[in-house]
Amino acid sequence: MNRISNILVILTCFSTCHGQQGKINNTNGGNCNRAVDGVSDYIKLLPTYICIPANYIIDDYVCISDLDSDGLADFIAVKYNKKEDDQLDGDTTYWNFYIQRKGDSLFHLAKNLSNIAPPFIVDLSWSYQLSHPIASKIYDEYPRRLSHAQSFNVQSDTLRLAYKFDDSYGKRFVFVYNGLNWYLEDVEYFLGELPMSWWKHGDFWYPLNDALKVIETKKPKRRICIDDFDLRTAFKYRDLEREHLGDWHVTRIDESKWQSAKELRFNKCKGIDLPDDWIY
Repeated sequence: MNRISNILVILTCFSTCHGQQGKINNTNGGNCNRAVDGVSDYIKLLPTYICIPANYIIDDYVCISDLDSDGLADFIAVKYNKKEDDQLDGDTTYWNFYIQRKGDSLFHLAKNLSNIAPPFIVDLSWSYQLSHPIASKIYDEYPRRLSHAQSFNVQSDTLRLAYKFDDSYGKRFVFVYNGLNWYLEDVEYFLGELPMSWWKHGDFWYPLNDALKVIETKKPKRRICIDDFDLRTAFKYRDLEREHLGDWHVTRIDESKWQSAKELRFNKCKGIDLPDDWIY
């Protein structure tokens, strides 16, 4: 059975953190924009009535899930932004969440989020930042982006958003859907690309590939909904968090075993000690 092939029309609605709803206007003047840049097979998964604003592209992302675990797809997430060649420092990446309610044949727009992807930076190099203050400010205040496969992951009612501190460590935020909204339940610290000290004689295989290894989990102080999630708040203490992961976990691993990072066991520690105003 094709879970979404019989859908014909969309009635759009928007739900805030408190479950309120209101209409969203069609800004495309009646034309449905489903533009992509490059390979576009993922568009086949998207109902034909789902469109994005003009002058944007669907950026290699159509994620589908089953929120209530009844065996039928009832959630679609679509990522869109300007074409990379057209983007400027500070440009926004958007995510639209669509939900199909029981007894309804249509997916409806539930969220239009601009807060879960870091602002775009044309060039991450230090030389570029010296002459581009907007890029420098974003680099200082926001995390680095991860690959498509790891930055956004949805399974059933659970959504994981991941970001890098640098090439070795990062932080993932676990949101769970309660029937009205997604709420932050856990903060996961992970190992991504391995530190350069693990390379020996130029022939050490990078064992994580496009994967993450969670090494420590912490409960947020505030159970916020996804609408209120703020990346600058989330990474306010990234230097302390990164140092902790290195000092307590990675530097204590026996590098001589040459095993996959996925199989490594990290010792329990006292947990990361963060300032009182740390929230998540």
